[in-house]
Amino acid sequence: MSNLDKLRISIDNLDKKILELVSKRADCAKKIGTLKKDGVIYKPEREAQIYRKLIEENKGPLSSESIRSIFSSIISSCRALEKNWQ
Repeated sequence: MSNLDKLRISIDNLDKKILELVSKRADCAKKIGTLKKDGVIYKPEREAQIYRKLIEENKGPLSSESIRSIFSSIISSCRALEKNWQ
């Protein structure tokens, strides 16, 4: 097996783990949606807090902008789940 094949297998395994973690995050968002009584799904201060923490913890090689973009999509999708479970 070539190094390229080994690296592709590693990426496939990492993608599977990322998918599992994103699914767990989505499950948490659904539960949060059922607990929110005020009907407010989008809280910009909470989202800003998440981005700040992720950017502070980012050790690269992805830029802060890339991390924000990736998590913006995840957060947006999870927010939609919250709406569906209220």
